[in-house]
Amino acid sequence: MSNLIYVVGVGSGDPELITIKAFNVLKRVDIIAGWRNVVDRFDFLKMDGKQLIYLNYKEQEIQIPEIVSIARDRDVAVLFHGDPMVSDYQFLNRIKRECNRQGIQYVIISGISSVLRALAIVGKDLSQIVFITFHVRGELNYDEIKKALEIGRDLLIVPEPYPDGVRKVSEKLLQIGCNPVLTVMERLSFPDEKVYKITAEDVVKGDLKFSDLVIVHVPNCLRNS
Repeated sequence: MSNLIYVVGVGSGDPELITIKAFNVLKRVDIIAGWRNVVDRFDFLKMDGKQLIYLNYKEQEIQIPEIVSIARDRDVAVLFHGDPMVSDYQFLNRIKRECNRQGIQYVIISGISSVLRALAIVGKDLSQIVFITFHVRGELNYDEIKKALEIGRDLLIVPEPYPDGVRKVSEKLLQIGCNPVLTVMERLSFPDEKVYKITAEDVVKGDLKFSDLVIVHVPNCLRNS
């Protein structure tokens, strides 16, 4: 039987939100790769003597081929914050392309996304919102915000992963004539989870900063325009 790369969603922050299926994969494989702040949530990995490979943004183009190559001999789990299919498609695509290039099979293990926690906080069903992520590399198109609002639904936005990410979203809203009360949800499901209600204008005026783990709910401020 050929070895596998397991692409594993391990939940939104609280270690108890890992699924049983994901937990069983982590217990079974010997090699675990992922961003340090994701891997280190799970103390049992070190206690079980797993080989841990910490990814970093500057070296991932070198690290990903090396990790996939290891799977020629042993199963490997690559950990994703939340769910691999939510706001992490660029990283996932790099792994998929390298697996295809090297002829290694991969299996995606779904996880619990912080988007689900955000929906519970704002009291919305997934079918009632439009989800946008700016947590990507490359040129960003903030005009997506206006286009999405014109559909007539609320938005859930993952800002750029920088302290001024929420401010950039707020600036665009003000530019299109909207000043809604935003729900800014920071570090969802972590012990220090915080939820703020604040207008876009106040975010900009106060030059407010947030962590890189934020989701913003934007009510449909074009509804009556």
